[in-house]
Amino acid sequence: MKKEFFKLKNKSMTLFFMLCMYFLCILVLYSIFQILNINSVLPLIGIVSIVIPIIYILKKERNIALAIIFLLIVTIIPFLSTKIYDLSIDGNSYHKTAIAYIKNGWNPLYENARDFQKHNSNVIPIDKKSKVDVWIEHYPKASWIYAATMYSLTGCIEAGKALIIILSIMLIIITYNILRKILDKNWSIVFTAFLALNPIVLSQIFTYYVDGIMGICFLIQLLLLFMVDPKKKPDIPLWISIVSICAIFCNLKFTGLMCSGVIAAVFYFYWLIRYKDIKIFKKLTILFSIVYIVSVFLVGSNSYVKNTIDHMNPLYPLIGKNKIDIVTTMQPKDFAKMSKFEKWYYSMFSKTENTNYYQKRPTLKNPFMIYKSELDALYIPDTRIGGFGPLFALSFILSLIVFIPMFIIFMKKEKKNLQYILIPIGTTLITMLLLGESWWARYVPHFYYLVIGSFILSVYLKKYIKHSKFHMTINIICLLVVFINLCIFGRIVKDSIIVAYKNNKDLAELKYTDDLKIYFDDEEYGYQYLLNDKGIKYTKVEMDNQKNFEYKFSWRLEVKRK
Repeated sequence: MKKEFFKLKNKSMTLFFMLCMYFLCILVLYSIFQILNINSVLPLIGIVSIVIPIIYILKKERNIALAIIFLLIVTIIPFLSTKIYDLSIDGNSYHKTAIAYIKNGWNPLYENARDFQKHNSNVIPIDKKSKVDVWIEHYPKASWIYAATMYSLTGCIEAGKALIIILSIMLIIITYNILRKILDKNWSIVFTAFLALNPIVLSQIFTYYVDGIMGICFLIQLLLLFMVDPKKKPDIPLWISIVSICAIFCNLKFTGLMCSGVIAAVFYFYWLIRYKDIKIFKKLTILFSIVYIVSVFLVGSNSYVKNTIDHMNPLYPLIGKNKIDIVTTMQPKDFAKMSKFEKWYYSMFSKTENTNYYQKRPTLKNPFMIYKSELDALYIPDTRIGGFGPLFALSFILSLIVFIPMFIIFMKKEKKNLQYILIPIGTTLITMLLLGESWWARYVPHFYYLVIGSFILSVYLKKYIKHSKFHMTINIICLLVVFINLCIFGRIVKDSIIVAYKNNKDLAELKYTDDLKIYFDDEEYGYQYLLNDKGIKYTKVEMDNQKNFEYKFSWRLEVKRK
């Protein structure tokens, strides 16, 4: 695989690099101002982060068209994101709470959330019984920092959902460019689309959940490191891109640090074993040290560093002393007695459903079947059992059937390129083993890429197959199964857009409603910020009688009838 295309001769990869610079500027500038305890500068950070990549491209290549495309991506997508609302429970509890607190000047490095809310009237106080402050204080904050920056620029708390869309565009750019090195144009387009349309991304694309983003970052980091040539002088734009993606990846959630670290470690030791060169060892050690100093000690200073100082545990409160269990009550009761593999097996080959502790175990099913209940279950962005979709088990079986003979052919014909198969498989399986709860699809969104990777390998090896027409027919049939499964998620995306249209009408009606009284469930802070952003005046009331309320805006916002 040739690697020289990242030398900024390829216009789309130049755009990719500009977007990496954009995100890195936001995270690094915020972290520096945070350490200096200079607050309320998010609008400045947002503007500077847009201007720096534009100055770079105009000075480097004088490419006005590329500068305009970049500007449109980083401005129009956040604006469009304000028109579709995150209706999820997590999105409207701790995600939007953290975003609003950071946007209004909270410095998580020096002050806890409850102390901050005492002297800032722009935030909604966290209820005394709530644990929202625990999550927003200790969890990694990359997505919240970006979202708060967009919030400060647009005036709407929903703008930060643009992160998953912009990263998806970046994934499309890099996958297409790499696939064109080994496949023809048509197949490159097809597989780029399949890789971008990860079921977890589709189920979370209009929410503040970060699992889909985790999957995107996993694949981008893999691809970027495949482009590194340790024997040559470091490609500065390439390594800046690696720093940017790792800074995001490590600071999405705690498991991001583990996944990013595993990928880096696998490549690092692979290169050391392969080249056995002290100069390469020193160079790689310095480069990876820079990557993780920026990612963990600078951008992660308000989570990993602060947690270590305050609790002697960088991953507090999910592991170690006084840990909080967030999984047991969400998994089927029998899972407590099962091994990791057994839990993964039941989740993979059972009906898609959002089960919990009160159900003993999931229901195994015929992988060719799709039940209506499964379609409804996927409207939840964190479906627990069969979260990749009703036909994903069949897709997985077909990918194994395709992969095994293709791997044998690959070993015979192209054994020298074995790293392009073993590293993606190895990093995926290692992270799944280390994660512990890999039965839950949203925790392992990158597993989906192995299925698509099997079919990419099969199409790539068609040049060695005698009966190539029959071979390609098999591949098309397999991809059709994957496509049908993705269409189920596409239906959810379509319905979400339709709901957003209705929600906008509801919000317009609420804005001109006199004496508006609304009941909020516990921790529904996000809805309150949105109503405030829209200039809607309302009074919070207690629920006196369910019949006296009607649902408006979403299935969770209850407005008192006149």
